[in-house]
This record gives sequence, C-alpha cells and structure tokens, in this order.
Amino acid sequence: MTQKKLLYFVILILSATLLFTSCGDENNITNNPSLDSKIIISPDEIMINDDEEGSLFISIHPANEFEWKVSAKPDWIEISPSSGKIKSEITELKLKAITTGLSEGNHIGEIEIITNGAGKAEVMVGVSVDANPKAEVNPTELVYSVNDVEKTITITNTGTGYLNWEIQSLPTWINLNIQSGYLSESESITLMAKSIRKGLSVGIHQGQAVFVSNSKEENINIDFTLNVEPTAIMTLSKDSIIYGYFEDSKSFYIKNEGNTSFDWSWEDNSNSFLSVNPNSGSIPVGDSVKVNMLLDRSTLKSQDYKLDVLIKNNQGHSLELPVKVHHYEESKWQIKGRVIDAEYDKNNDIIVVVSESPNEIRVFNPENQSVETLALNIPPTCVSVSMNGKFAAVGHNGSFSYINLTTMSMVKNYGVTADAFDIVLAPNDWVYVFPRRDQWERIRCINLTTGVETEHTGGSIYHQTKAKLHPSGDYIYGANNGLSPSDIEKYEIKEGTAKMLYDSPYHGDFAFSGDLWISEDGNRIFARSKNVFNSSENKTNDMTYNGALVGDGIVKTLDFSSRAEKICAIFTTGSSWNGVPSDLIRVYETEYLGFQGTIELPGFLIPDGTGGGKFYKSQGYYGFFNSTGTKFNVIVKVEEGSGTQNEWAIVTVDID
Repeated sequence: MTQKKLLYFVILILSATLLFTSCGDENNITNNPSLDSKIIISPDEIMINDDEEGSLFISIHPANEFEWKVSAKPDWIEISPSSGKIKSEITELKLKAITTGLSEGNHIGEIEIITNGAGKAEVMVGVSVDANPKAEVNPTELVYSVNDVEKTITITNTGTGYLNWEIQSLPTWINLNIQSGYLSESESITLMAKSIRKGLSVGIHQGQAVFVSNSKEENINIDFTLNVEPTAIMTLSKDSIIYGYFEDSKSFYIKNEGNTSFDWSWEDNSNSFLSVNPNSGSIPVGDSVKVNMLLDRSTLKSQDYKLDVLIKNNQGHSLELPVKVHHYEESKWQIKGRVIDAEYDKNNDIIVVVSESPNEIRVFNPENQSVETLALNIPPTCVSVSMNGKFAAVGHNGSFSYINLTTMSMVKNYGVTADAFDIVLAPNDWVYVFPRRDQWERIRCINLTTGVETEHTGGSIYHQTKAKLHPSGDYIYGANNGLSPSDIEKYEIKEGTAKMLYDSPYHGDFAFSGDLWISEDGNRIFARSKNVFNSSENKTNDMTYNGALVGDGIVKTLDFSSRAEKICAIFTTGSSWNGVPSDLIRVYETEYLGFQGTIELPGFLIPDGTGGGKFYKSQGYYGFFNSTGTKFNVIVKVEEGSGTQNEWAIVTVDID
C-alpha cells in the first residue's frame, strides 16, 4: 500500500470536520485577519520510499482567503504545487523524492509552509533510498479459547526503507488498538487484539483480516477463531433508584445481553417496604423485562433509607441495585385559613382559634385531632377563653361575639364602641375590650348580663395595649405598644368596671416591649422583652424586676407549667424591626429560670413538582402546655416563599 493511500484515510476525517465547521456561502469568506485563522497541515510527519509518492494536505480554519508558499524544504524533496491561494478548500500537495546524488539509507528533513496572515506550519519528512521494505506478521493465526480475551500480533519490517501498513477486513468481533502505521527498517510494533463476545451466538466463530502494506511480498492473511460458550449476561437499566418524598413507584428493566436465556428472581432483602411486580420470570436472548418497584411508606420514619436490593438468575449471576428513599413523616396538623388569635383551655386540653378565610372559631383537640367549628358573620380580631373553659369572647370591629364552647353556638353578639385589638373574658361575667386605634383611650367594659358598656376609671391607656387576665380573676395586666419607654400597668376588675391602679415602678430601667404572659401561680409576669417581673397584691412588690430569660431575640409566645416546673418560649430571629418567630422551642426551669435546651419544630415539606420536595422552616406563633405539662402545643406558620396555600398547622412536642 502506498503512503498516499494511508494519508487519504487520515485526511478523510479532517476533511469532514473542516467542511462542516466552515460550511456556508463563500461570500461570507473574506480576507479578515480578525478571524484569527490558522493554517492546518496533515499529517504532521510523512515517510516515503524512493520509488513512491506522498501527499500533504493543507487548509485554513476558520475559512478565509490567504496566500501560501513552501518557504523551506530539503533539497531531495520536490513539492507540487509550492505556492498558491487557499480559501475554504483542502489543497493537496504532491511529494516526490529526488534521489540523484543521495546516499543509500534514510534521510530526514523538515518542510515549512508560511501564509500572509494565517501563520505557518511545519511537517517532518523522510525519504529512504534503495528501499526494499518487507513485512513479517507473527502469528497469522489466533485462536481464542473460552477463557481468552486478548492476544497480541507483532509486525516487523525485516527489509529496508519504510514499511507502510494497514489491517483491513477485520472481523466485527475483534478489536485492534492500532490498525495502520509505518515502520522503519528493523522496527517492530505489537498490536493488542481483543475479542468481543457480547451478542455472539454460542459456538465457534471464524474470520479473517488482511494485512496490506508496501512490502514487495503479497498481502498476508490473519485468521481468527473465537470459541463462544453459553453466557448469561444480566444487566439493569439503572445504576440506582432514588425515591423522592412524594414518589411511591419506580421502574427499571432487567436485560439479557448474553447468548443464552435465563430465569431471574427478586430477593426480598429483609425489608418490608419494597416490593416488585413481577418478582421473577424468564428473559430470552436480547430481550428485557420491565419491573415496577413499589414503596410502602406506612412503617417508615422521617429519615433517609439506603439499601441494596438483590436480583439473581439461575446462571449464578447476581446484581445489587442501590435504593435510596427520602421519607418525611408528617406530624403537623394542617389548619386552613389565616390564624388571627389563639388561646388554650387547660380544663379540657383544647386550643381555641379564630381565623379569617374562613371567618370561624375552631376548637382543636390535639390529643385525638378532632375539631369543631362555628362560622362567624364578620372577621375576628382577637379571642379570650373563660377560666372554666365553657365560653369564649371573639372581638370584632365594633362588636364581640359571646360563644358557648360546649355547644359551639353563638349566645349573643354585643355592640361595642371600639375596634377590638385585644379582649378579656373575665369570671365576673364581664368582657373587657382594648381599642385598636385613637391613641389615648379607655377600656370598654361590657356587662354580659345587661349588655351595658362602661369605660374604665383612672388614667387612660394607649391604643393597642395587649392584656392578660391574672389567675386570681381579679386583675388584668396590660402591656402598652407604641410608647417609649415601654411599660406595663394593672387594672382591678372586682367591681365589674375596670379601674386603672398603677403602672410599673420603672421608667426605662427595664424593657417590656409590648406583650406579656403570666405564670399559672400568678407570681410572675414574663414580658416580651425576656425580662421577668413579680406579680403581687402589694404595690411595693408588684411589677418589680425578678430576672430574665437568656437568649437572642424577643419573646413571641410563652407558657408556664407548674406541674412540669418548666417554661417553654419561642423567641424571634432576625433584626428587632423585622424579626420573625424562630423554629426553636426554648425550655427553662421555673425555679431559677435556668436554660435547659431547645426543641426544633418540624418544618414544612413542599413538593417541587418532580417527586421531590424542599423544606421550609416553621415559625412558632402561639404555644401552650397541656394540663399535665407533658406536651407543648404550637401553632406554626411556614416561612415566607413556600407557595403553599395552607400556611398554618399545629405541632405537638413531648416535654421531658
């Protein structure tokens, strides 16, 4: 075979690449150096004998028009053409040795081609004088037994000059790492001939390749014999299976890529939550079967499960398929609508909630997850539950509703001359409404028996005061909002109409920050600022500083359990201006207010539309101990940006 024939094989690939990358209208090709075109020459070395011709191929990429010429070459090489213009085409240069005056043997030199804008290229050239290449191939017969995969073939140039060679007509089931090249005299090369049994039928396969060269001898045949035994090759269409939080079914294929049929079976792998259909069968050669894998989540806990399932066949072949399961066990109790306010009745261990969209009062029993609802004609603004747990007062703008919680029925709607910001239903059968607006205001005091409204006596209160009933039932404490410094104050309600008594003895010494909670025994007041104050019948001791709860942020919700001797609180996170409730319950002991640790609230898992999901944090807005102090019930809202329609839920956590 000539050197030119070998080079055409190389240049074929180069030609296709250049034609595709430079395809288009020739009018787009301009002499524009900004295109950064380069001259390309192939091959990068060429070896010919004295009686042969060779070929070089040049092109410009990206395509552009340039002038080129051969600027340097050995004297014993003739190149035609030696200059010209080139655009998008591939130009062939013919090479011929000039042997006059050359000594016998190999001569090596370099050809240089330059352009007027596309750079230059060099190629090494060799000529052998009085060449007589001769090929020796060993072995010419290769037999692959059952266990043989790879064998070697050695090619040697036992003559003179350059031996240009190529192996043609190779059987499809034999792969050679090198199929063409050239050898100098006495040079050898070893080829790796690898057998490919996949897809072949059982039995003896025979084939022949042809060794073609420029040797003076004839072409050499190379015979191949391959013994293929029955092989059951079982493969799976997937490397692993991952179940997203909202996926219960997956599928994969078992394939037979061998040359004999096999029976397969699913191994249980000692797990009770995965099953497949079908779980066994036969697969002919070249065929496959679809297997559906089903996930039963009923016994799973909130965690990621990792395991390997096993698939076997009757030919002694087994495959492990890694399976990962993302599982989240929902422990929250979803609430529809927007929660406006909530209180807890420890007599019956129920949460009383008022909401918008829909406008309702709802009674939730966290123990058995039952709920009772009563529609409200107008939007609620606040709620208060009676000390005996039998009634509730729901504030509105200009009225309040008196609700029988036992029968979940409306007793009466009372008009009131204020937009209710907060409300207290006292055991004396009076309701106290704290106005939302108009700055310095009066508490509206309504006698439930007569419906008569009176205003509290003594100094004015500031609008949007938050109020809590003292466990004695004789007093209400209020925390003002919008004033600096913040303060708390006390009102007596023994005679029905509230009477302002006094505020705290401090004026900016300790922050109160606009809300408060009172311990079950009535001895302590917990301010939104985290500061703790005494509660006393004695004015000298009343509302005096007692200590503080440690932690960052301010209190969003808090409850006190005498039986558990614990305080549970949720603080805000973020800046003081736009802080939001955190997802951590902070636990303190009641004796010295010592911090005991945190409990993380479960987040909201929101589907992502592809079977998986994203977790969003819960924000704790209202928190209540049950009557025994063993559980803490929290009304939570998902953090912003989740996109879910139902943003509210109830979470119950165990308290040790």
